[in-house]
Amino acid sequence: MTNPTPMTRANFNSLESLIGKRLVGVKYHYLPAADTHEYAGTESGFDSDLAAIDLDFGERGTTIITWATDGMNQGLANLNGESYTGLATEVLDAADRDAWGMSIGDRISTIAVAWHFSGDDCPESIWAVRIGFSVSSIVIALGTANQEIDYMPDELVVVFDETLARLYRPASASEICSRVVFRRISGGDLLFQDSIDESVAFSQLEDLLIAVEPPPFLLCA
Repeated sequence: MTNPTPMTRANFNSLESLIGKRLVGVKYHYLPAADTHEYAGTESGFDSDLAAIDLDFGERGTTIITWATDGMNQGLANLNGESYTGLATEVLDAADRDAWGMSIGDRISTIAVAWHFSGDDCPESIWAVRIGFSVSSIVIALGTANQEIDYMPDELVVVFDETLARLYRPASASEICSRVVFRRISGGDLLFQDSIDESVAFSQLEDLLIAVEPPPFLLCA
């Protein structure tokens, strides 16, 4: 595995390839507590203490979402087709967990990403990805948790509770300008629509859709 780098506007388009793929398995890479090898990151509505999430699409390959830093630039990285070789040596089959149970066997219909500036002179990077299926949506984000979710650049949380997903946002995202850009995939063509919404004070969001209906929930209202 090459050193992962945060996804920015210059290199995040690989996420588009996830749309339409059928999820057949999920694994968590995690660092256990000092006194055990067991996974202990389960909370109501989210899973935490994660280093990487391995999404298995069967014959269509795998994608691993992990955290990455490049100086002060912090964000999610997409190891498309690569293996995870980081410090987290423990692996948990997460396919039957609450977060993923309804999504196994389903195809990804939407991908949404949330942006932030993690430091001065840093480019916008992705701190959260929402993966939408026909009956569920799951958010993978930078963060840690002790009953509540807090920002942490070198850990991941998987959020499957809509209310928690709407409420969680790092301070770096709250200061981003309110421009929202939607990109819709329709008949193989990319259609662009730019809009200004002063009520959006959370993050910049790019939604890549193949469904006509709106996604089950967004990262921001």
